[in-house]
Amino acid sequence: MPPSLETLPAELVLRILAFLPVQSLRALRLTSRSWNTFFVEHQSTIYHYASLLHRFIDSVNQLLPEAKAAHPLPFLQDVPDWYQYCRQYFQLQRNWAGKGSATVRYYDGHPNDVHRLKVDEEYGLLIVTHEFGGLTVFDLETAGILWHLDSTYVRRYAHCEYEKGYLIFDRNHTATEAWRLEVLYEPSTVPRQCVPDEAQIEAWRKASHQYAHTGPRGHFRPWCLMETPEFTRAYRFVYPNFLVASLRKAYLWDVPTGRLTLEVDNVQGNSAGGDINYVELSVFHIFVCSTSALRVFSKTNGQMVLEIPSYQLQYSDVRLAVQLDPAVARRKLAGPSEVVALPAEPTSTTALYTASYAEFSAVHVSRDGKDLVTQLSDSRMVVIRDFARVIRGEISVRAAALEIGKTIPRLGNSDEHFSIYLTYEHGRLGVVTTSGIYAATLDPTYHGLLDADLVDTGKKEVFRVPMEAVRKGISFPYITFVSMPFYHDRRQLSKVTCIQITETKLYFVWDAMYKPDNIDFFRQLGMIGGNTPPPPDGDNDEDEDNDGDDLAEGLFTTEATVAAAQAAGVQGTADSEGDEDWDTQDVAESQALVASGSGTHTAAAVDAPGAGPSTAGAAVDAADDDDNDDNNDDHDDWDYDDDDSDGSDGDDPPGPQHPPIDLGRSQNVVSTGPIVFCLDFTPQ
Repeated sequence: MPPSLETLPAELVLRILAFLPVQSLRALRLTSRSWNTFFVEHQSTIYHYASLLHRFIDSVNQLLPEAKAAHPLPFLQDVPDWYQYCRQYFQLQRNWAGKGSATVRYYDGHPNDVHRLKVDEEYGLLIVTHEFGGLTVFDLETAGILWHLDSTYVRRYAHCEYEKGYLIFDRNHTATEAWRLEVLYEPSTVPRQCVPDEAQIEAWRKASHQYAHTGPRGHFRPWCLMETPEFTRAYRFVYPNFLVASLRKAYLWDVPTGRLTLEVDNVQGNSAGGDINYVELSVFHIFVCSTSALRVFSKTNGQMVLEIPSYQLQYSDVRLAVQLDPAVARRKLAGPSEVVALPAEPTSTTALYTASYAEFSAVHVSRDGKDLVTQLSDSRMVVIRDFARVIRGEISVRAAALEIGKTIPRLGNSDEHFSIYLTYEHGRLGVVTTSGIYAATLDPTYHGLLDADLVDTGKKEVFRVPMEAVRKGISFPYITFVSMPFYHDRRQLSKVTCIQITETKLYFVWDAMYKPDNIDFFRQLGMIGGNTPPPPDGDNDEDEDNDGDDLAEGLFTTEATVAAAQAAGVQGTADSEGDEDWDTQDVAESQALVASGSGTHTAAAVDAPGAGPSTAGAAVDAADDDDNDDNNDDHDDWDYDDDDSDGSDGDDPPGPQHPPIDLGRSQNVVSTGPIVFCLDFTPQ
């Protein structure tokens, strides 16, 4: 007879439990009163180990205060124990997968002409450039203005890069300015090369005087001025390097020292010419998206090490089709914070690719420089885990890559889809196309949102990606997608000029008319479709939750859950403190989650006037992601707007999107124009 729980030493049982994910821990806890009692007595140890298993901490020797300091997320700072720490962190992963709730916030009350945005959550800063010129730094909590450079100094539709206290924006197509956050500025470290010119110094003096009452927080000082001998089109800053590319050459600067460290020739390879859509940097490589191909160059010597041509109908042995129907079904019903999981499954058809001549529009790389995500102009994406395998010749591109496309919805909107923006941070993608705004978790097994051990053991149909392809090394076979169906208006989507993703939030540019207190007014004017009032924020059960798991269940066991388990013959009980535990996620639920669907780097390309790639007759403006931008547009994805209303080509931008409306509301003007929306996935 096998030993019972009572006969095994507690230390041995705890070591066994250290290998179980939270879903299995909850299931075990519900099996009997004795197991529940054991969990109550050893709760801290059990969930300390669980935090390590789910990679919420880096070492089992890490104390709770050290874990909070290493992961300075506000919602973790007041948790009293490891149980709550693990619970909250796990709920964050579920929220991103459409299995929880989100909230929405808006940053307006100032001129509504936001073009690019950057966020520094450590110092609480929101940095934006404007359609009609200027650069503003807002307090991330209060939305108050901390600092500003006016439109006489910062050009219209300026590109903006920011990281680790360095602010970079383009002055023109041959000169780019770098500024340093005032609280980090050390006069002794100011570069001796590429020194600021008198125009920068005068602009700093003016802004410092005007906003002396808010300083030094959010203030910047001139750092250096980087100039190239030729017209440039795309920019990217990944600390400490800044990359700027022309049609034939790329220049790499070390921003802290202001030194030009590398020039890369022939960035368009052997092609006869074309446009530069996007550039990206990693620890080891330089990436250039051009009309003809995605090319990768070594940062050591500038030599090209990988080339993936554009205009291919297929890039991978496995193509994943993301179904849009659940999002389409919710578009007229969804609230501004609703998140809908999308089903995805492999397909052999090319019907989901509506443009035959799609080129690479944007590319992003993980912070460790290993994983690559690129977007094509027809809204397809190609993801490659550890792409150096391909460079070394260990695996082909087709075997390593996973190609992702969106199907034509059966519920309507059967027109073509084009890419607008892409960003990549913290293992997640923020994606904007002409069909909607999406978020993707590349590897839901990383933090244990899905249990790979449960889905990989002989269950070939769980994720529907052939296990043979998984064994051969295909990338991110468990990727999951969610949609934000409230933001579906194609007229607005084509004007999204920037999106940025953090560990807990998704920031993007959207029109102020979609704020809840404005939307009914503009619906009455016929400027916004839909006539059904949206449900309260966070109400995403019903149609959009295709995985069959009611979001009201949450993560933890309630008394009703325990009662249901007992009714099914399980003698589980809630713990003595009345606390809850995680839902079990067995193979069936894992399959349901994947069937239901579901960083910041960004690079941007600056199009020359009248130039730019085209697909199916639509002009593709290089837009920068979170950290990259062309002189005309911020790249995380690409705008496909024939009238170049985002100004990405550097030409004089058009006037306001909508004519002034006077309906006798002079005392309470309803605003329009691009502002910053923020979807917050922080556990509530």
